[in-house]
Amino acid sequence: MKKAIVIILTLAVALLFVMSASAATKVGAEKCKMCHKLQYDSWAASKHAAQNPKVDCETCHGPGSDYSKMSVMKNPAAAKAAGLIMPTMADCAKCHGKGKVPAMTPELFAKVHAHKAK
Repeated sequence: MKKAIVIILTLAVALLFVMSASAATKVGAEKCKMCHKLQYDSWAASKHAAQNPKVDCETCHGPGSDYSKMSVMKNPAAAKAAGLIMPTMADCAKCHGKGKVPAMTPELFAKVHAHKAK
């Protein structure tokens, strides 16, 4: 009986380790800034950056650990396949239009997302 408990506990710990190793994690806006300074500066001057908690790069684009490798980021298709989200108005509407947050409109979407690479 003790042997079965030890085996079950060992398997449970191994499963937790595998799950945590594969879980996507945030890398932080400062890491994004290293390559995306224009976009970072635009975001830093926005209302999103002033929110508590902050609505940062990864809030909208997904956890950077999924796609932040340079070899992935240089290939837009690979970055998207790895988890990079390119937000749409529908994504923004998950927060916008609720409570005191203004509704998302095409005009607001264009203004707020002025940090898009040109």
